[in-house]
Amino acid sequence: MSPRAVLLAAVACASLAACDRPPPRRPPAMRSQAMDLSAVPPTPVAGSLRGQAFRTVEAWYRVVRMPGRERVDLIFSEGRAGRLCAESTPELARHVWVRFPGVTQLALGTQRIDPPAQTPFSVHYEWAEHDKWAGHGGGSAAIAVEALPPGTIVGRAKICFGDATQSCVAGAFRAQECRSELDIDGPRSGIRQREGAPAP
Repeated sequence: MSPRAVLLAAVACASLAACDRPPPRRPPAMRSQAMDLSAVPPTPVAGSLRGQAFRTVEAWYRVVRMPGRERVDLIFSEGRAGRLCAESTPELARHVWVRFPGVTQLALGTQRIDPPAQTPFSVHYEWAEHDKWAGHGGGSAAIAVEALPPGTIVGRAKICFGDATQSCVAGAFRAQECRSELDIDGPRSGIRQREGAPAP
């Protein structure tokens, strides 16, 4: 192989390797201590993800009680909760996730996080791309839980990510509990617990 061919092959390999690398992480546009939740509007969580407008259609949460995997997942979605809670209708709706590990119930109050910390919670968002799901995590966030009616979490949130477009969302939420039909300790209906509905 000629020196020129070797050089071209090396450049091609380097280019392919670069394409496979995840995009570099940047610091989020705002750190959590700078997030003033009193200034967050009383409207559903909304903002911009990857340069495109995002608005929550439905917020829900799911409690995982499996030993060693306990957590509460709070989800802001462009869609509506599906039967398995981690999915939505439509299927390609984007989601912002807030995961609280090691707990099965949230407490009133405000919690904050900045990367690279993963506790007391972590945040990421996901979108469908080329027939698969992609995501971005490691954001800064402030989450205020203001009320806990039965089967409901009420509060405000501001979340910013260190992606190329400095994605941020903020707003108020009233998340209903979603119980998957696959949950070993939940009802088999796979529906959310609506306010005023009889307890299972």
